[in-house]
Amino acid sequence: MTKRNLLIEKIQLLRNASLFSKLREAELEIVAAYSEYYNFKPGQIIFSEGSNAEVLYIIKEGEVFISREMKNRGVIDLARYISNESFGELSLLTSKSRNATAIAEKDTTLLIFPMEGTYFKDVLEKHPEISARILHKFLAIIAGRIRNTNRLISEKTPWIRDLRRQLFSDKLTGLYNRTFIEEDFAAFLPQYGESTSLIMIKPDNFKEINDNFGHDVGDKVLRLLAIFLQSILREDDIGVRYRGDEFAAILPNTSTEEALAIADDLREIVMEMDISNATNGELEKITVSIGVSTYPFHASNSIMLADRAHEKMFEAREKGGNRVMSV
Repeated sequence: MTKRNLLIEKIQLLRNASLFSKLREAELEIVAAYSEYYNFKPGQIIFSEGSNAEVLYIIKEGEVFISREMKNRGVIDLARYISNESFGELSLLTSKSRNATAIAEKDTTLLIFPMEGTYFKDVLEKHPEISARILHKFLAIIAGRIRNTNRLISEKTPWIRDLRRQLFSDKLTGLYNRTFIEEDFAAFLPQYGESTSLIMIKPDNFKEINDNFGHDVGDKVLRLLAIFLQSILREDDIGVRYRGDEFAAILPNTSTEEALAIADDLREIVMEMDISNATNGELEKITVSIGVSTYPFHASNSIMLADRAHEKMFEAREKGGNRVMSV
């Protein structure tokens, strides 16, 4: 088989791994370059319980049996994988020791990433263009497997925490970005409490600032808004730059009434914000329109929750601005 055909075969196999399913062709070529085939005979151990876990496996052909030794219960069957299936995603990214043993049931060929002598962390650091996509997919995969995913990532694997911050951070304001609401917030919304409120915020006269003073001044005002938003939020609340001049705040364990009070406090504090330094004294104040919605009463998921708050934000704006409205 030619090198090109071998590369194509690896790429096709890698597409079967959910961790790599969002990668583009060129990005899959990078992963393929760090992957290698390994052959195992029937009964041969692929990895054993307690061994280092820094590898993802994709079965080209054959069958793999996963088991675990349990005290007073003997060997427990955990899983069986066949051709085109993958395993090891979670262990690859957390670098925790294996808690099970994998054995080839028949002649088996595995595509293993990364190949021997290569570390996954080093691949991501060398190729940051693929790191965010892989991390993005990883978060989605483990969201349903581990209840404490956020704690696991933040406390156990600092390099994943750094990548996660890059993926979900807005560079201008330092707040979370819209991807956080659409992905991370979506996965963990049911865990935030019996009711979670979302507020959407939009300046009423930001276009005037951009048109009359330029985008650099506009960026300064957005950074000020982010600072004032953070100042009004509580410890567990999360500030987000949703898009353009629109902001959001996630308020866990917060009723609609409580969210309305917080939103109105924000509206008032923004009115006190002095932007005259940014506009050379020509414009001193801005106002905001705010929409509020609450899960699960107004929406069944994060996207709907954001949409409902967004609608109310624009309704407040259409009614003259400088006001708060809820669903």
